[in-house]
Amino acid sequence: MKRGKKLFLLLLALAVLLGTTFAVKALAPKGTESQEVYTTIFTVNPEDVTDLHWKYSEDVSVVKEDDTWVYAEDAAFPLDSSYIDTMLDALSEITSAKTIENVENWDQYTLEAPVCEINFTAGGTEYTIKVGEETTLGNQRYLSIGDSNAYLVDATFLDAFQYGLYGVLKMEEVPQMDNVLSLEHLSSDSNYTIENMEGSGLAYSDEYIWFLNDHPLDTDLTENLLRYVTDTTWQECVNYHAEDLSKYGLDSPAATLVVHYTQEEEEQTFSLEIGDSCENGYYARISGSNMVYTIPATAAEALIFTTYADLRPEDVLLMDWDKVFSMDITLDGETYTLRITRTTSTDEDGNETQEVTYTLDGEEVDGDSILDALDDLTSTGYAAEDPGENPEEIRFVIHQNHQNFPEVELVFYRYNSTSCMVTLNGEPTVFVNRADVVSLVETVNDQVL
Repeated sequence: MKRGKKLFLLLLALAVLLGTTFAVKALAPKGTESQEVYTTIFTVNPEDVTDLHWKYSEDVSVVKEDDTWVYAEDAAFPLDSSYIDTMLDALSEITSAKTIENVENWDQYTLEAPVCEINFTAGGTEYTIKVGEETTLGNQRYLSIGDSNAYLVDATFLDAFQYGLYGVLKMEEVPQMDNVLSLEHLSSDSNYTIENMEGSGLAYSDEYIWFLNDHPLDTDLTENLLRYVTDTTWQECVNYHAEDLSKYGLDSPAATLVVHYTQEEEEQTFSLEIGDSCENGYYARISGSNMVYTIPATAAEALIFTTYADLRPEDVLLMDWDKVFSMDITLDGETYTLRITRTTSTDEDGNETQEVTYTLDGEEVDGDSILDALDDLTSTGYAAEDPGENPEEIRFVIHQNHQNFPEVELVFYRYNSTSCMVTLNGEPTVFVNRADVVSLVETVNDQVL
């Protein structure tokens, strides 16, 4: 490239750079300015501050009483002082990237009617800080400390003060309830108690943990319900000292949930009341408290409306096959007995290995295929009616080492062209796809034949 052409391109680039600089300056507010790089413009010792007032979405005033921060209008207000600590930390040292000196038109810097005004007393001296809008270039905003200047400070300075009164409220804590013993559901429609009765022997399978009136419940469904109480999350507090609970439907709650649990080997109780629905969910409170909150509608409605029918086991069969030693299978009027033998061998290193053998009428068969087919069955819905005259597809009588349930009878009845009804120990439980039952029958036939 020729020297003259290079010089022309350099001059062109310089012109573009100067034009950009001029445009940025033209966009800045007019006034006498001096550039400073994050210079400290204000400091205060947080320990010296005795009162603080800020106006953002609303006016809030707090005062220090005996080294404790309280709401100026009501010392009983549950103030979360950590918010005040954050505000004082923001005030302890304010730095500025630019000073705009001798301001005459404060409105030009959005400080005539500021976004937030902060007033406080420290060491007997009163201070006023005004915070304006964010600049057009972003990341900075205008601020006044009460002298004749306007300053550009980091835009995040305002974050500490973006709260109304309820924004600095300390909500009540829901206790940690890891070891739940029971859940009482109390309402005008129904009362019931879900109990942890693991190892009680009340069901044919020890996999069942939760019971309602000695009836086993689906473990996952029940524990999901429990979590709506034990993991209660307040969305917001709507009244920190409610005197008229009828405004929230809490004078006669839609449901009261009482959790009994142990903590450090001592039994404890937590009680949650749910009231009326509202725009953001449902009103709720801890029993006996004057603080009213909202909780999500999903959690509230599950706790209000869930019944035993919603918690019934969805399992077709939940067996611990390690306890089963034989199984009678009735198919097409013929009964076959599948025997299960377990032998344990130990190698020279002392490692034990268990071998399982299945025999049918004295001949070894692939029993795992039958057990797997049973385990793979899934329900398509609950069954409540008696099978009546519906034809039987296949029947299993399972023999196990269980004190209360040495035998478990599982029967599949044809219900219609697409479904079969299942009964467990004579009680209807669920429906399953008939195609899956046909596949189960074929699996059994493969071993029988």
